[in-house]
Parts: sequence; C-alpha cells; structure tokens
Amino acid sequence: MPRSIKKNLGYQVLFQTIRILMPIITIPIVSNALGSKGIGISLFSGSIAEYFVLFSSLGIGIYGNREIAIVRDDPEKLTRTFSELIILKILTTGTSLIGYFVLVQMFFEGNTFIYFLQSFHILAVLFDISWFFMGLEDFKKVTLSNLSIQVLMFLSIVLFIKDYSDLYLYVFIIAFANTLSQAVIWVFARKYVRFQHIELSSLLHHLKQMWVYFIPQIAITLYSTLNQTILGVISGEVEVGIYGNAVKLSTTIVTMISTINNVMLPRMSNLFANQQLQLIKTSLSNVIHGQLFISIPAVFGLCAVISSLVPWFFGQDFLGLIQLIPIYSVVIIAVPLGMSVSNLYLLPTGNTRTYTFSVFLGAGMSVVLNLLLIPSFGALGAIVTTILVEMFVTTYRLLYLRKKIQFALDYRLIGKYVIAAVTMYIGIVFLTRHLAPNMLTNLIQLMIGVVIYTGMCLVLKVPLVKTIFLRLFLKMKDVSSKVIQ
Repeated sequence: MPRSIKKNLGYQVLFQTIRILMPIITIPIVSNALGSKGIGISLFSGSIAEYFVLFSSLGIGIYGNREIAIVRDDPEKLTRTFSELIILKILTTGTSLIGYFVLVQMFFEGNTFIYFLQSFHILAVLFDISWFFMGLEDFKKVTLSNLSIQVLMFLSIVLFIKDYSDLYLYVFIIAFANTLSQAVIWVFARKYVRFQHIELSSLLHHLKQMWVYFIPQIAITLYSTLNQTILGVISGEVEVGIYGNAVKLSTTIVTMISTINNVMLPRMSNLFANQQLQLIKTSLSNVIHGQLFISIPAVFGLCAVISSLVPWFFGQDFLGLIQLIPIYSVVIIAVPLGMSVSNLYLLPTGNTRTYTFSVFLGAGMSVVLNLLLIPSFGALGAIVTTILVEMFVTTYRLLYLRKKIQFALDYRLIGKYVIAAVTMYIGIVFLTRHLAPNMLTNLIQLMIGVVIYTGMCLVLKVPLVKTIFLRLFLKMKDVSSKVIQ
C-alpha cells in the first residue's frame, strides 16, 4: 500500500475511531435523558431537513472529489474548478434554505423552532469543502479540524443534556457543530486557491455533470431517510426513536468499516485516468475482503453482546432493541460491500448509469416496502425494508462487477471468516452467560471475542492475520536485536 494511502487511512481511522468511541458515552446519556419520544422528534425533524440538504449538496461530495483529483496537478485548473463549484453551492444552498423555511411554515407550525435549528445542517453544506481536500488526498486537515469540533460537541452533550427539557439544546448542539466543523476547514483552503471570475457556461457544464451524481443521491435519500419520515407520519415519533437507535449503532460500525472507501476514491479515479485497470481490480479485491474480515465478526459479535448491552446503553425505553438490532445488523456486511463497488469502481470509472440504476431500484423497493410494512409492523417494518433494499442493491452491483471485470469473491476465505466468527459468538455467549448487563460485561465480551476470532483466523490460516502477525514478529525481533546490540 503506497505511503500516502497509509497516511490518509491513518487520519481517517483516527477520526472515525473517535466518532465511534464518543457515542459509547453520548448514546446512553441522550437515550436516558430524552427517551424514545425526544430522540424520535429529533430524528423526524432531521429527516425533513435532510431532503433540503440533498438539494443543497447536489452530489458535489463525490463529483467534487473526482474533479479535484483529476486537475490537482494543474494549479490554474484547480483554482478555476474550485471557484466554479463553490459558486454553484452558494446558489443551491440559498435556494434550499428558502424552500425549507416555506415548507416548515406551511406544515410544521407546532415545532417551528426545532425545525429552524435543523436548518443549520443545510447551511453546513455551503461551508463543506472536504471534497476539495479529499481530491488532493490531503486528509490531515479535514480530519483534525472535524475531530476538534467533534470533541467540543461531545463535551457539550455530556455537560448539558440532562433530561427531556434539553431536547432543543441537543438539536442545536448537533446541528451547529456540523456547520462549524465544515466552516473551520476554510482556514486551510486559502493557500491552495483564489477565487476567479466564472462564466455562466462553466456553471452550466458542472451542473449538467453533477446532475448525474445528484440523481442517485435522491434515490439514496429515499431509501435511507424516507423510512424515518414515513415511520413518523404513520406510527409516531416514539417508533422513529426506537428505529433510529437501532440504525445508529449499526451505522457507527459501518462508518468505521467503510473508512477506506473515502481514502481510496481519489486514488482509484487517478488509476482509471491512467488506464491501470488491473491495479484497480486488485485494489478493489483487497479492500472488499479486508472489509469482510471485519464486518462478518462485527455482526456475530453484536448479536452475542446485545442482551447485555441494551439495558445500560440505551435505557429501559429501548429494550425492544434486543430483538431489533440483531436483525438490522445484517447491513453491517451489506452496506460496506455495496459502497466499495460503487465508490471504488462504478464512480471512478464513469459507470454512473449502473450506479444510478441500482440506487433507483433500491429506492423504488424502499418506498413500496415501507408503505406495506410500516403500518403493520412499525419500526420492525422499517428495519426489514432497509435490510432487503441494501442486500438487493449490493447483490446487483456485485453481479455487474463480476460481468464487467470478472471479479469474484473468495468464498473459501469468506467461509473461514464465518467459521471464526461463529466460534467467537459461541465462546462469548457461553463464557459470559451469567454476567450482569453492564459496561464491564461488554468489555469482557469484547476481549474474549477478539482473542477467539484472531486465534481461529490463525488456526484457519487467514492470509491477512498471518501477514499482520508476521510483521509484528519481525518488528519485535528487530527491536530485540537492537536492544541486545
């Protein structure tokens, strides 16, 4: 792995690790303070704002990353491209904010203030230039800036969120922190670019190209956010709160596993520009099987610890999650797999039509299944819908990839992951079955799981684990020889 990728991956892992560790403290605080209703109100109002966030961003996250990666070696083109994209974002964000406030005044008069607070998420899109630094493969500035704001947000939640009356403050902290984390990155952009006079024809050119990336984002929002909206309208905000916490835990794990996708996207775009197709295939295989090495045991591990996790972690309002989270955990495998195919092959190689088609098929399934299942099953219906949609989209992309570049999963290797993960599950359940549901029990379960899974992978001769241990052995041997000398 090239040094730049290792370095960028390190920054992303650092940031995502902090993002994972912080909820371990904040989720119990927020869940017990706000209850299922408070969390449901926050998530439902946020889902309404999310549709306007979608229009404001207009697909620039992926498109801007790709365009900057292509022109990053030409300072003049880099400056011009950056200026054009920023002007477009000013126009789309302004339009989105106006539309959002009109909608809130028309349909959500009872909770106008909380919807006003959610508008900071829309404003955050205007300041977001993380795509610029990702295109430059400069992850350090984005990571450290976001990390500092995440720490402030974390401290604010711990110090100030005490009970249901703090709901508005909680929504403000989350929304304002999102805006601030994007705004501070501008400090580092000044040394790279300066604004130029932009022609209308250039904006229209980008708008046409971005539309290709925006259309799939509409579909993604439909099957990732619409379920919360439909659930809130049909079943009420309490069900949204229960569903939201089930999603939050699994999504946190998915975010960590998918970190390498953000790091590899500009590199894969560059490889395609230089027609290094075999290297693209090799890199894609390494990433996918590396992610499965983590995601498969994550699912079995989560199922093993859930009964001792929910009571103290989420609180008495959320005991139903003991049954729901194991069902939903399937997405921990499906989502990173589908994201890898899209972000590391379909988008860098310009196969946007296939990407778009897959997400629109998923969106159509989501709308139909949500309307069919939510009225009868509430949060469970939304969870089943999400699982079916994510599995369908991922399978479709894998079949396309297999046809296009003869890509195949290593089922023998995956089988070893599953055997090791099942053994780990049995070991955790058997050894900790009499322990009380608390944090100490979960920490013990985590250590047991890591030891059993790693040990079984060594026994089964999983290449990745063998390589890691060999490198550790050689490094320790080298250190020991230096000490002796």
